[in-house]
Amino acid sequence: MTAIGGRDERRYRRLLWAYPSGYRRRHGAEIVTTLLDMAEAGHGRPAVGQTLHLVACGIRQRFRVPRRVLAVIAAVLSAATLGGLGAVTGNWLAWQAAAPVPTSAEMTALTSAMAGLPWPSLSPWHTAMNGPGFTSTISGTGTYDPGRVRTALTATGWQITTFEESTRVIPVGIGSPDEAISRRVLEFAATKDGLSLHGDTDTVVSSKAYGLTTLLVDVTTDVTGAIRPSTVAGLLLGALGGWLLAAALAYRIRMAGDRNRWTASGLTALALTGAAVPAFVAYCEAYQIMGYDEHASNQYFEYSISETIPMPVVLISTGVAALALVAATLIANRRDEPELTPVSS
Repeated sequence: MTAIGGRDERRYRRLLWAYPSGYRRRHGAEIVTTLLDMAEAGHGRPAVGQTLHLVACGIRQRFRVPRRVLAVIAAVLSAATLGGLGAVTGNWLAWQAAAPVPTSAEMTALTSAMAGLPWPSLSPWHTAMNGPGFTSTISGTGTYDPGRVRTALTATGWQITTFEESTRVIPVGIGSPDEAISRRVLEFAATKDGLSLHGDTDTVVSSKAYGLTTLLVDVTTDVTGAIRPSTVAGLLLGALGGWLLAAALAYRIRMAGDRNRWTASGLTALALTGAAVPAFVAYCEAYQIMGYDEHASNQYFEYSISETIPMPVVLISTGVAALALVAATLIANRRDEPELTPVSS
């Protein structure tokens, strides 16, 4: 073979990477030989359109599944399962590019400065769209001082958008109230670099509980324009990956021996069954992400039955599915040893 022919053959073999490995083993040599024969006959190298057609045929071959009902069902279930997991992954990646919430030290310093009291209680959480949130609360005997709250916010770069003071009276007693507790309440909101802050402080200004102060602050990352598109993109990519995975495994199982074929099929069914739990949770989260109004006053709500599934169950199911899938792939790749016929003497 000439140097030019050698380069052509390597080029053609690189194009064959668009095809599944099993298809390359069975038909790769035939395709390369045909292309080389065409070049030697004076047709030259394949045109751009022919090259694209060759690659497109390879990609189409990767999406094909054996014409069997169980193989098609497995491909659909695999696409649905990985689609849900892909949606959650895409959502998570989008939030990584958004503004991070303050650290524990920053929340502690801000809350203490606003309330004039030490040792706040901190609780990280997630919004209904899986965005990061941080809640800080503090209680103790203090003074009502809206100026202190305003100063603490502006000193740390927050731009105040709402700052409302009010007085509220609560009657105390059973039947005929004999005492009324007066409370000074401050509700405020602020924004800073892709973050939103909402909070309120409540201070008793009468009765024996005079000075009892409670302050609550919620900080959340604002929803960006990439959250929902990334969720949808993750769902589509996950579904494509799930279909391709099922198609590749189905052909490997079909080429396996009878015993290995049944074992691999059973393990594949186990993998799909185990993956149903994390997929269900993922789709519940995706539904909440896509359907939630980011302008709602309460950024967190619990409505789905998926909230009742313990996290250990989700993790165990995911592990079982992953192990079963790996085992099915290994067994499908194993070839039965040929039976040796004894030679008579």
